[in-house]
Amino acid sequence: MEALIALGDVCLSSFAGLGLSDSWLKQFAEEDREVAQMLLDEVHTISSEAFSDGIIKLIDEIAAERPEPDRKIALYCERPIKRVFGKIPAFFPGTRKGRAEGPGVAPVVANPLDQEIGSEGIVAQLITSYCRANPEVALSHPGPSKLRKDRVSHIVIVTDLIGSGDRISRMLESLSVVATLRSWESYKLIKFIVVAYASTDQGLARLSYWPLKHEIRSVMACPTIYTAFRGARLKLINSLCHRYPAKRQGNPFGWEGGGALLAFSHGCPNNAPAVLWSTANGWQPIFRGRTTLSAASAFRINETELLARRAERLLKTKEIRERLDTADGELWLLAMAVLGASEDGARGERNFSARLGLPLVGIVGILALCTAAGWILKSGALTIQGRMELRRLRRRQRPRPVFPSHSNPFYYPSQLRAP
Repeated sequence: MEALIALGDVCLSSFAGLGLSDSWLKQFAEEDREVAQMLLDEVHTISSEAFSDGIIKLIDEIAAERPEPDRKIALYCERPIKRVFGKIPAFFPGTRKGRAEGPGVAPVVANPLDQEIGSEGIVAQLITSYCRANPEVALSHPGPSKLRKDRVSHIVIVTDLIGSGDRISRMLESLSVVATLRSWESYKLIKFIVVAYASTDQGLARLSYWPLKHEIRSVMACPTIYTAFRGARLKLINSLCHRYPAKRQGNPFGWEGGGALLAFSHGCPNNAPAVLWSTANGWQPIFRGRTTLSAASAFRINETELLARRAERLLKTKEIRERLDTADGELWLLAMAVLGASEDGARGERNFSARLGLPLVGIVGILALCTAAGWILKSGALTIQGRMELRRLRRRQRPRPVFPSHSNPFYYPSQLRAP
């Protein structure tokens, strides 16, 4: 059952109790602070350990799928690719036509005019470490000559987040321009797989139309303002993001309006709401410059603590932690959180994953259990039994009369005095 839940695969937290969040909230008008706190409560933070563990598990799965044990997989970190005279260049220089030969490409390419390295630096280091630990299984950024020599079976693009899908689509196009790779793929000699820690529905929809045949595997669905809120609450969040920071240029929900509510220990994505990272008009954001250094403590939290917090918000009860003391408390709490999310409108595995911040593999197992119990339908909607279970839970959490006992006797005066 532990494998079903896989709760330890994700380390998330909220910003409750951080002085940083207090100073951020004070910038809002008093009547907007409750809505701002509501937004901040839904920001998922991913620790460096959870990030590397999640990516490595997905790569291990791909390595286990090799058709022959002596064949290897090739790992490449996602990188920005610019058009040259309106065309996407071949991934390996000079390979648009004919037989591809030559060395590989550098894992990270720095612009001499801009020495900043983004998340690709973190991903490239992770790939290097994996290949050093598994030299008989994986290659780091090999060129066409090495791909041919080692009879590579999978080309794997690794990234932290598929947001808009723009960068991944350009990289897939760049790979498809290589004539040799197109030939190998047509003869089913090689597979293209994109591995991401999190992915948005927007990004997956964009990539679904890409002609190069590929798979996308992610640890979890990326939470966004569109998965975390609905109805009146979504309208309030929408209004807040449009008004703060004041008079800011650009989309208030980040790149291409993504509205991602997620931050990694190595940085906040550019498709997160601007109110979290913009410095326009002197605004003091949570993630200044989209770095997470000032909010480092938010990335260190006990996973059970986080689950309890999110369950409390969904189930509207303050004593949920008592359920964690039993042997099956974590499983029970996960099931109740799923019911709470269903009641709040969550539908589909990805939507539940985004709402609860849990790995897709764990969500699949919990949904199956809740369906087998008759609490939810296959669509994710609550059944009558599911609604009754939530009502029973909330009734149990109401104040109960307390009676004296030997361990907790009531105080009463033993001697009375005349007034």
